[in-house]
Amino acid sequence: MDNLKISIIGLGLIGGSLARALKERLNIRDITAVTPNRHDIDAAIRDQVICRGFTQPNEHVYDSDVIFICTPVKYIFGYVKSLAGKIKPGCIVTDVGSTKSEIIDLVNSMDAPPCFIGGHPMTGMEKDGYSSGVAHLFENAYYILSPSRSTTPQSMAFMKSLIEGIGAIPIVLDSKEHDRITGGISHVPHIIASALVNLVKDMETPDGKMQMLAAGGFRDITRIASSSPEMWESITLSNR
Repeated sequence: MDNLKISIIGLGLIGGSLARALKERLNIRDITAVTPNRHDIDAAIRDQVICRGFTQPNEHVYDSDVIFICTPVKYIFGYVKSLAGKIKPGCIVTDVGSTKSEIIDLVNSMDAPPCFIGGHPMTGMEKDGYSSGVAHLFENAYYILSPSRSTTPQSMAFMKSLIEGIGAIPIVLDSKEHDRITGGISHVPHIIASALVNLVKDMETPDGKMQMLAAGGFRDITRIASSSPEMWESITLSNR
């Protein structure tokens, strides 16, 4: 594992935590990051979490053994299409998106898709960004893997081993079953929490009594409403 070349596209909460976990738990030294935010690249290099960082994929990325796409769902499709035909033979492309059917359908429709395995770590927090990342984010969390037509038994076995190495519990699910399950236990709760926050905002009295009197129960049920709006817009639009 420590000789692997790994690239992470997207250095937010999940991407940053993944880089930390790979470095700390598996001693993987060759990690490349891709993100438009130069500040995050500089911080990750300074933290010795990554070796190098770029704003666009390049030859360092194409020469990886594994590429994790850790962006909002709507950007994953473009990256998968752009990587096809450029990466080295045997490279595994995976993602961490919260929906799986649309991306697996895209890969299955491609003439020459990369070796792709859909991924979804069932973990996170309401905070976002590289600075919020922690190496133990995946500890004892289920990490769903969804195969595509380009997935090989060897690549799936390797990904299971890698996921176990960062402390998570791999579980293989068909992409459509994944979306049905996560729709009920994750996506609908986020929609409800956001709707409740907006409802109370619209109902608020001029003297702010609703905000003043909102206590632990309201806080507990609406905590997740503070998650990234861009990420959750992308998730809900891709899971009917």
